[in-house]
Amino acid sequence: MKTIIVLLGNARGGEEAWETMYKNLVTPHDADLALLFGEAEHEGSLYEKAKYVWEIEEYDNWRTYYEKVCKTDTWERIFEAYCRSGLSGGIDGHRGSGAIIFAFRHFLKTKRNILEQYDRIILTRSDHYYLREHPILNLEYVWVPKGEDYRGITDRHHVFSPSMIDQVLGVVEFLDDPETYRLLENCGFRCNPEMVLWAMFKKNGVSRKIRRFPRNMFSVARKNEQTRWRRGSTLMPGSTTLYLKASSEYQEAINEM
Repeated sequence: MKTIIVLLGNARGGEEAWETMYKNLVTPHDADLALLFGEAEHEGSLYEKAKYVWEIEEYDNWRTYYEKVCKTDTWERIFEAYCRSGLSGGIDGHRGSGAIIFAFRHFLKTKRNILEQYDRIILTRSDHYYLREHPILNLEYVWVPKGEDYRGITDRHHVFSPSMIDQVLGVVEFLDDPETYRLLENCGFRCNPEMVLWAMFKKNGVSRKIRRFPRNMFSVARKNEQTRWRRGSTLMPGSTTLYLKASSEYQEAINEM
């Protein structure tokens, strides 16, 4: 089976983290690597190893992206209603990265002709540190690691078949659906990206296909590394250069050892 690993966002984490990804994710799957990053200088081993490098314009205000691709004003009403939960991050100066990561998923769908050449898509990020080998998972399901759900479902690492591209990646379309505003009212005042993703999965049936696997990775950051949300504050045990971005995520992975 052919696997493509797509890293979304930016080249973060650095070589120490990337070496664990090559060893424990890329090699076991004999996978091709794709980068879907904001425009940047092509430095580091990620660019040397990637088969595909796709770049998306880095907008000063990601409102511009949504105005280009959306058909209604529902997305705008949702981002305005939940602007203090990270969901609107990237829109009108709001803190966080919710609107940005969803735009990246939408942009990834423009690479459908390439994605559909593969049997398995692993959608993840560059700043993961992998403690052990990633399992080869049954493609009958959509696989998500345990933990970091924040009352919804984590968006940081998904494994799925190309037949599920629209259901897994279609969150911008979901936000542009007038019915979604009503659906999200049930989420309460602090609706976050994880809750939006879970609401979409429940509506489109993906929730019935979700299976969880033991977490084998956690997010890290180099000192003073640029980030839109969390900065590493606790030095990772055993490292002199990497900091944990979420101690709970690290502990979850350690507990599965």
